[in-house]
Amino acid sequence: MKFGISCASNEALILDYVKDIIAFLRKRKHSIELEEGLPKLLNIDLDEHPLSQMTADLVLSIGGAATILKTFRELDRNQLPVLGVSFGDIGFLAETDIKNFEKSILEIEKENYFVEERTRLAIEINGEYLPFSLNELTVNAKMSATVIRYALIIDDELIWRDSADGVIISTPSGSTGYALSAGGPIVSEGANVFVIVPICSLKQTHKPFIVNNLSTITIKDISSSSKCQAIVDGRIRVDLNADIINITKAEVPAHFIRLEREVNSKIFQKLRKKYETIDLMPKTAPPSAKFIHTLLKYEGRLTQKEIIEMTMLPARTVRSSINYLLKNDLIIKTSSLRDTRQYIYLIK
Repeated sequence: MKFGISCASNEALILDYVKDIIAFLRKRKHSIELEEGLPKLLNIDLDEHPLSQMTADLVLSIGGAATILKTFRELDRNQLPVLGVSFGDIGFLAETDIKNFEKSILEIEKENYFVEERTRLAIEINGEYLPFSLNELTVNAKMSATVIRYALIIDDELIWRDSADGVIISTPSGSTGYALSAGGPIVSEGANVFVIVPICSLKQTHKPFIVNNLSTITIKDISSSSKCQAIVDGRIRVDLNADIINITKAEVPAHFIRLEREVNSKIFQKLRKKYETIDLMPKTAPPSAKFIHTLLKYEGRLTQKEIIEMTMLPARTVRSSINYLLKNDLIIKTSSLRDTRQYIYLIK
């Protein structure tokens, strides 16, 4: 088989694991194709291509949820299936982890797997398309705790006008993420729906709304006392200014390699594990440390600068909380290859 490899290429620790993975695949007589720029970081001579131009049988996305989301964004319309390989907690997108990687490859060699299709969002803002979204589109104010006003239209029918902290348009994949935290339901992967979740709506009648994924969802008349933004999968941010956003079902789904058929029950197993992990935080932990720990669980790997920007906490508080989490063995840090003066922090 021919394996493509995509990874969180700014982390030295993960790159070391990628070298081990390459050595194992070579030992098993497989061909390897790396995402563009990775051979130079690994100091290795192998074929490299942008993910959108890869010709592998499947792609290994090594890192975490953020890496898997990036892999699918960069694959774009390339329909290669992806095996998510987690560096830590498997989460909701990865199928295996570093510890069980070799066992998973042996199962794939025996063709003991199937390909699961997951719906993505096609997002158009004033005629310009953003990368397909696997999880969600969020519209909110750039300044936290600032109310926005917007109109929600479905298939040319006005549903509501709302004042809220924002609104989330989620796929079934994204229903266990930000949308769930905002009060939305957990949706089975096989459901042909999108979920619309107002964030802290000022109107109690505006609740999470489930619509057919063949619908066209329009968000318009967006305004706020501060600038507004659209955020794709928590990563791509676009400033808004009297824009009209149209959301439809992407014509190219995401393809996941799955080793087990029990998809829905695994969601609840992972949810239980997630909250059991949160309970491991000492009761005496500072609120800021709990906040940062939760942020890292949802967002994945972050630098100290990114944590400060996303939490809006004072730099001294963030440093103190990070030290507390490291001292209590709740997170680990790894060096950043992009800037050796910075560290990247992640859940252990």
